[in-house]
Amino acid sequence: MKFIIAIFLLLNIVYAQTNVVVSILPQQTFVEKIGGDKVKVSAMVKPGSDPHTYEPKPSQMKDISNANIYFPIGLEFEKTWLDKFATQNKNMKFVEMTKGIELLEMAKHNHHHEEEQNKSEELPFEWAGVFDLKKGTYNWSFSKTQGNYAETTMKMFIIKADNNSANLIESYTKTAKDIFEKDKTSTANNNDSLETTNSFYELNFDDKKDISTFKIEVKEDGKYIFFTQHQPTEFEGEEHFFKDLASNDVEAIESFPKEDEHHHGKDPHTWTSPDNVKIMAKNIYDALVEVDSINKDYYKTNYDKFIEEINQTDKKIKTILSDLPKDSKFMVFHPSWGYFAKEYGLVQLPIEVEGKEPKPKMLQKIIEEAKEQNVKAIFTQSEFSDKSAKTIANELKIKVIKETPLAKDWSENLIKMANAIANHN
Repeated sequence: MKFIIAIFLLLNIVYAQTNVVVSILPQQTFVEKIGGDKVKVSAMVKPGSDPHTYEPKPSQMKDISNANIYFPIGLEFEKTWLDKFATQNKNMKFVEMTKGIELLEMAKHNHHHEEEQNKSEELPFEWAGVFDLKKGTYNWSFSKTQGNYAETTMKMFIIKADNNSANLIESYTKTAKDIFEKDKTSTANNNDSLETTNSFYELNFDDKKDISTFKIEVKEDGKYIFFTQHQPTEFEGEEHFFKDLASNDVEAIESFPKEDEHHHGKDPHTWTSPDNVKIMAKNIYDALVEVDSINKDYYKTNYDKFIEEINQTDKKIKTILSDLPKDSKFMVFHPSWGYFAKEYGLVQLPIEVEGKEPKPKMLQKIIEEAKEQNVKAIFTQSEFSDKSAKTIANELKIKVIKETPLAKDWSENLIKMANAIANHN
């Protein structure tokens, strides 16, 4: 009898499915390719939905409750919802599908604040903030999100303002740039105190702690400018990153980039590159083996098959695009194809400005650019408005082609996009 029960339990283990939740349909395909019938996969963002504004339905929260693994991929809605998902299912494992992938900056239209854009791209810091502080001690904290720090270290330069400029960040940007590029840092660890007069630190985060905190020692009242290598909000958990000793939030009175300028940051559309999908496949394989090691050989066989499929997709795309000159351009409304463009030596020309439809004056500049570049088609997505794309197309008498990077059949979709670019170039 005990033998029969043991066999029954073993069969349950062998045939039990691992419940996986992903953000978008291409991810679902990747997990199913490797997991096969050993996994049950559900995608949060359904066809036609905009992942930037998506909110899960109650039925999808049930999927979260039953999930063993969630694979984030860096989309906008995840910033709001992942912590809520973690609260819903404390046993669910979060595995970054993009681990090991070098992220690109989100493409912006070249005409929009071109000088300011070029200037910001040259800066060695991502963020700066001015704080009006009273003498005393403050806490600046860095939190893990989904079990990890966004980065393991961060450089920070702190300086007290000695003038009353209306734009203190601009006044001290050259100083900060020189410090970041030429000076050596002082090392600071969790719970260390930081001086606030021309101080340049490399902050090390304690991986054994969920939160690393640094004490900011202010010796006299005044305005202090903090320049940080990374965005502080990347390390922000449930609490604001800067507080006084009474746990009151301390807010910047001026910051760079301004909220309306820092619109997209890193480009999340990593899956449009076959090379990136190979990295994702390895991350998926490792995660499935970790939670279901008994089926390791099954996953390895499927993983190897999927890698070969990716190679074949890549080969087909290269053949399709082989006659195009390097840096051939294609115009898109939303810049979703940056990784695809980089991998195949193309350049995407985005229409949207700071995530919005361009205003009439800007639209006219884009039309002029499209003429100069001899653009023969404009690519849009069903998830976004194509009003401005149609205006440009009507002016130039060219086509508007709908191609989404969010289709479930990833391989077919990339090949289809390659054909569309090749046929309209």
